[in-house]
Amino acid sequence: MKSVIPLFLIVLLMFASCESAKDKLYDQVMVVHDEIMPKMGAIMKYKKQLNKKIDTLIEEGNDANADKIAELTQAIADLDNSHEEMMNWMREFDNDFEGMVNEEVMEYLNNQKKKIENVGKVANSALSNAEKILAK
Repeated sequence: MKSVIPLFLIVLLMFASCESAKDKLYDQVMVVHDEIMPKMGAIMKYKKQLNKKIDTLIEEGNDANADKIAELTQAIADLDNSHEEMMNWMREFDNDFEGMVNEEVMEYLNNQKKKIENVGKVANSALSNAEKILAK
């Protein structure tokens, strides 16, 4: 019986450390999500401003504005893409790990962390580009 108790404690500690690692990784994924989510408002704001600039350039009717309109249109497309990537990630993310073994959960969370970090890069790039264009 004495040898069963230390073995039980070892198994219990291993389970607790696996849960802790899983929880930490889940928290890391959510931190990245929580950093990006507020930027969705800025994306919508910049889209509105870029669209106003396009409307103004169209009203001017100057053929020389075509390149500028194309640049603004591309910036809007980039903002739309980054917004859509965030929405897709949120729709696809599943935090129900029932029936999954710890290794599967860890692999899933590592993949999700990479995906959400990529969403952040796309969003930051689109926002930075829109800011530069609007500052001109």
